[in-house]
Amino acid sequence: MKTWIRAATVAAFCSAAALAQAETVAEAKALLDAAHAELKTKGVEGAVKEFNAGGKWKGVKAYVVVADFKGNMLAHAANEKIVGKNMYEAKDAAGKPFVQEVISGVQAKGETNIEFRWANPTTKKIDDGKMVAKRVPGLDAYVGVTFFE
Repeated sequence: MKTWIRAATVAAFCSAAALAQAETVAEAKALLDAAHAELKTKGVEGAVKEFNAGGKWKGVKAYVVVADFKGNMLAHAANEKIVGKNMYEAKDAAGKPFVQEVISGVQAKGETNIEFRWANPTTKKIDDGKMVAKRVPGLDAYVGVTFFE
């Protein structure tokens, strides 16, 4: 029995780690679903701590973020310096207020999918990025996955 539990734990960890390598919308949505489940299981405080630690929530091309509907960044798996900052007025490299777009999309439909120009964590250069996001249960906030194809 213990061997089966260890095998299941290793498989779950490897799956989550593979998800952080999201290169397609489907892979990003799978990582988003895993992050959403983490929020339900550990609560906002516990999940945010996990996300901010990076680990399986930060890959080469994808990472998890959490922000409230006022634009306050609660978690950022790729850049802890942004945590605690208000990003509501942030614009991408093309001048698009992408945080506002995510918030309005999630408020209207419960989830959203946007495109924007942002720093690619792999190349450190401005690149075409995408984000899939959905509402955090019981909170005026969203959890999102930013990824670069």
